[in-house]
Amino acid sequence: MNKLDNTIKLYSNKKKTALILLGSLLFVMGGIFFVMHPESFDREPILTRALGIICILFFGFAAIVSIRYLLANHLLLEITDQGLDIGDKYKTFILWQDITGFKEISIYSNPIIIILIKNSDAVIQQESNKIKKKMMQFNMSYGSPYSVSNGNMNISHKELLKLLNENLIKYKDNNTVS
Repeated sequence: MNKLDNTIKLYSNKKKTALILLGSLLFVMGGIFFVMHPESFDREPILTRALGIICILFFGFAAIVSIRYLLANHLLLEITDQGLDIGDKYKTFILWQDITGFKEISIYSNPIIIILIKNSDAVIQQESNKIKKKMMQFNMSYGSPYSVSNGNMNISHKELLKLLNENLIKYKDNNTVS
């Protein structure tokens, strides 16, 4: 966490990223073994090779992404006096005046913070990126098109929720348009 003036910046966690890289490389090595020695398994060699190729491609991509995150310090969430700036590559800015609160949910034991906003349907309709729009529509099943997870951040889930709530209280009234 990096705090400048009234801005709080949360970056990617290098330790978590290194663990993901290590796990990905182990699966890539397993995939290479499947491709090179399919006869070591009771299944069909073609099926074993195909599984190995899928492992190499999927986890190889995960390893490349992990290396990218290790080499650069990626800003994942920025909390300003105006609102929240979420994301790494495709940033989304949400004004404090549009946020009504935060809700905790858990998906497969992973805690996620849902950002509740005033006019979700209008926000989704304004989105021009079709993939992002579909993701927002999917997220609506949890009550909002926006969510944030501390999965790869340098902050715990409870600390992040507390920080978001404190800043909502602090800045919401200051940014209300009359």
